[in-house]
Amino acid sequence: CNQQCQISSPVPVCGNAPQPALVQKWRAAGKKVILSFGGAGMGGSWDGLDDCWEYCYGKEDFVIQQLVDISRDQGFDGVDIDYEYYYENGQRGSSFAKGTQAQAFLKGLTLGLKDKLPSGSLVT
Repeated sequence: CNQQCQISSPVPVCGNAPQPALVQKWRAAGKKVILSFGGAGMGGSWDGLDDCWEYCYGKEDFVIQQLVDISRDQGFDGVDIDYEYYYENGQRGSSFAKGTQAQAFLKGLTLGLKDKLPSGSLVT
């Protein structure tokens, strides 16, 4: 969890290492290889213990540029936004009160990635 929303790079693929040859092998076999951003380590609405996503709210352009750079540098075919955190105030009985920021972040991130990644890239 990084309070500046800095994404570590290069990202590990298998065996906790970047594995560029493996990425290229998969792509050569016709497979799409996408970068997964987020997941349970960034915070999940099921426990409310991790709130790492909140550090990224309002930093959409910074996050987009990092993800675009990582995707380009490591040969990925796109980005999966694995957001498992709250997106509405009071969701599931929580005290979460940043629904407006969360929704703006997700919208800005999704649209920004679609705009900045090369044509044909996946954003899921």
